[in-house]
Amino acid sequence: MQSGARTAGTIEAEEYTFAQDLVVSADRWSPLQLYSLYRLILAGVLLITDLSKASSLLLGTLDTHLFSSALNAYVVIAIFGVFLTHFRSPSFKVQLYTHAVVDIIFLLVVVYSSGGLNSGLGILILLPVILPSILNPSQGSLLLSALTVIALLATEVALKMNLGETSSSALFHTGVLSLFIMMVSMWAGSWFEKAAHTAALAKRRGIDLANLSQLNQSILDQLQTGIVVLDQNAQIRHLNPTAWDMLGQPEDWRDSTLKQFAPELNAHLNYWLENISPKVVSYDIKHWKSTDFTMRLSQLGIRNQGVVLMYLEDTRMQREKQQDVKMASLGQLTANIAHEIRNPLGAISHAAQLLSESPILEKADERMVQIIQSNSTRMNTTIESVLNLSRKSNPHRENIQLKLWLNNFVDDFVQQSSLTKEQINLFIDIPDATIQFDPTHLHQIMWNLCRNAEKYAKDDAADLHIDIQGNHPPHTRDIMLNIIDNGKGVEPSNIERLFEPFFTTSTEGEGTGLGLFMARELCLSNGSTLEYVKLPAGGSCFRLIFSQSKLSKKNQNQN
Repeated sequence: MQSGARTAGTIEAEEYTFAQDLVVSADRWSPLQLYSLYRLILAGVLLITDLSKASSLLLGTLDTHLFSSALNAYVVIAIFGVFLTHFRSPSFKVQLYTHAVVDIIFLLVVVYSSGGLNSGLGILILLPVILPSILNPSQGSLLLSALTVIALLATEVALKMNLGETSSSALFHTGVLSLFIMMVSMWAGSWFEKAAHTAALAKRRGIDLANLSQLNQSILDQLQTGIVVLDQNAQIRHLNPTAWDMLGQPEDWRDSTLKQFAPELNAHLNYWLENISPKVVSYDIKHWKSTDFTMRLSQLGIRNQGVVLMYLEDTRMQREKQQDVKMASLGQLTANIAHEIRNPLGAISHAAQLLSESPILEKADERMVQIIQSNSTRMNTTIESVLNLSRKSNPHRENIQLKLWLNNFVDDFVQQSSLTKEQINLFIDIPDATIQFDPTHLHQIMWNLCRNAEKYAKDDAADLHIDIQGNHPPHTRDIMLNIIDNGKGVEPSNIERLFEPFFTTSTEGEGTGLGLFMARELCLSNGSTLEYVKLPAGGSCFRLIFSQSKLSKKNQNQN
């Protein structure tokens, strides 16, 4: 503890000393260099005055030889002093007190050789006396002031004794000047000492504020929530890395307006500023029709003068958590289904098969057996689909080069379907795009969407055309993949139920109603979304939105 106290005291003393140096100037040598120039000018003025003999000043009237010798020596010392302060050698404190002492002695000699304070040069002693109190307030500067006052009084007494004068008026003036010098020196020392303490405190507060600012910056940068700091003109002042990533990693965001990167966020911000601020509110927003955000706005400072904090949360993470819970529940449900339904269903199917082998089975009974077998098979397929969905709750994501993968998929699908390669057109604006997705899941989703288009879009598959379009919405981190056909489209009344389990528009009873439901669930499991987009010109458009995609730097700049 004692060692810690000593260390703390040493640090505080160092800060106080440093603060003393900052009281007058950021560079403590600058005032001393200016003072050295003042000394040189003073010496030059006195030298010219002495040589011209035209001034009314009483210079060297008592002892001309002493005055001339002292002045010549002082001129040389002043010249050397300029060079010493310029090269900053020896140390600052040594030069400060050396200059002050030399100047005081020189001015005392000038006062003595000129017959006392009547020459009017006594006031010049004030500057070298208070200079140490200003630049280095300490007990040494106060001692120098006291010794100067004593020397000034002694000089005046010596003059009166040598001249044999008995008038006390000169001593009175000397005393008044000495008292003035002492008071100014003490006041300057006290004031600059307080200023040094204030500067030390300000320095410590500045360090604390800098550390606090750095800590706040570090906390903001580590948050998984996006933070955007805006002024009242919707200009961006700060983005933490999460928000920067959510807004598509813009390169020139500083002092740019929010409208440039997120017009839908800007619209809600303006409405909030005009009608709701400073109340804290949240909005659910679809950023550039791809990324779902939850935006929360709060006011810092005075309304219309402070800054606005915008919190952005990507609801994708919440969807993934909900999906994990859903898939866990589905796994338990399917296990019960397999135990409670599949075994009896197997017995029914087996019994129907044995019954169909009976030689005495009538035609009407054969039809009933076929119905039992087909529906048992359909029911078993439904159970298999649900079981497969629950088993794929933990996708194995990989980096997939989207354009290359889609080319291979189109070749594979054409070989196993009734469509030709000319009927499937691939348009990818971002050839270097990479997504993170389970390849098996992606193949199952694309196969389901293209197979549905082949079966249901057109009465004659030869008239079908499928366009697979990939693009990157500006100022997002997402990639859109649209699967568009020229078919009949989906009835408006069926759109809301399109992704519900066991919902099917098939009139032949062939579909299980789980295809699109499974496709969407697989997308959610991989952190992506699948949605249906109604086209004004007809046809169907299923849109896959891949989050956390990677683009080359060239493609990012183009977008």
